[in-house]
Amino acid sequence: MQIIIGLLAIIGGGAYWWWRLKMMSDAASDINSAVGKVVGTYKRKKFLKKVGESPLASITDPAAAAVVMMFAIAKEESPLTDSTEHIIQDEVTHTMKIADSTELMVFSKWVVSHVTDANNVSLRCGKLWMNALDVAEREDFVAMVERVAEKCGGLTLVQSNKIKKLRERLGFQT
Repeated sequence: MQIIIGLLAIIGGGAYWWWRLKMMSDAASDINSAVGKVVGTYKRKKFLKKVGESPLASITDPAAAAVVMMFAIAKEESPLTDSTEHIIQDEVTHTMKIADSTELMVFSKWVVSHVTDANNVSLRCGKLWMNALDVAEREDFVAMVERVAEKCGGLTLVQSNKIKKLRERLGFQT
């Protein structure tokens, strides 16, 4: 009988300590998980802040900047729709003569989703256009932006003022 009680005590003690070690392991796992979430949140916010501040600054191609400007002007008065995208796609393929514009369109839509005002686009990209485009190309670019605004519901006063500011930043007299 004493042997059975001794075995039960040993088994009970082993089970108790096994349960305690399991609880400590779960607690350590929870702490590790919480620390991982905090570190992940910090890194994610740091990345989103970096990306949120610089999508326009990351543009080095004047064609991409032009497409972003067209999207930004179209977005001023109403949300972007499939018809707006088709209008801009037509300008890109017919006027800009870019045959495969899928990547350009996707990138431009992503950038413009971070833009709140078309004036920011013209301010950030004005020097890029001035350095990369000649006078005739800049005039064609402004005409494209105006056509997009007109085809996407008519040229409004707000859009007209932003296009006027674009013309000033491109070195044209208004």
